[in-house]
Amino acid sequence: MRKIILIFTLMLSIVATSYGKTTYLQVGVTPTLNLMSGETVKGLRIPILFGTTEKVVGVDFNMLAGDVDEFTGLQGGVFLGAGIVNKVNKKFRGVGLGLANIHGGDSKGLLIGPYNMTTDFKGLKIGIINYSKNSGSYELGVINNSKKAFFQLGVLNFADEIDGIQIGLINFAKNGVLPVMPFVNFNWRL
Repeated sequence: MRKIILIFTLMLSIVATSYGKTTYLQVGVTPTLNLMSGETVKGLRIPILFGTTEKVVGVDFNMLAGDVDEFTGLQGGVFLGAGIVNKVNKKFRGVGLGLANIHGGDSKGLLIGPYNMTTDFKGLKIGIINYSKNSGSYELGVINNSKKAFFQLGVLNFADEIDGIQIGLINFAKNGVLPVMPFVNFNWRL
């Protein structure tokens, strides 16, 4: 009984003291309820259903979906090591493993999952569908679509502007050798 009381007291003190700006463990239960809440998580964050927070530096291990403004570290989850939905609103640095990696703002690193959607991305995206609203560096997928891209390898590759090369069954690039090319397309300025 003493051990149970000691453990309960310890857990209560952790919860009571972590309502400041930084916490080292956060469990997200709903979009508005975070146990051990703080503006910044430096350590482990576990969104169970759907958790939101401002900044995470460390590991984000979600059960269903997670939403964070700024993230640095490793995003994953319970689905074969991947999260169901990893959402980052403003800034991402690290590795994202998810069924859907959805990133607004500036992102750098590695994204692996069936669906990767970014705004501005520098790094490598591996998926079935890779989409960038503005720029994407390296994209390996079945369908790759970026406003501006450096390297795309897939079945269908789409880019308004290619600064490198596209390799795929059909390649679309407005500034390519031709706007539509089978197998390989690239920018003449290379």
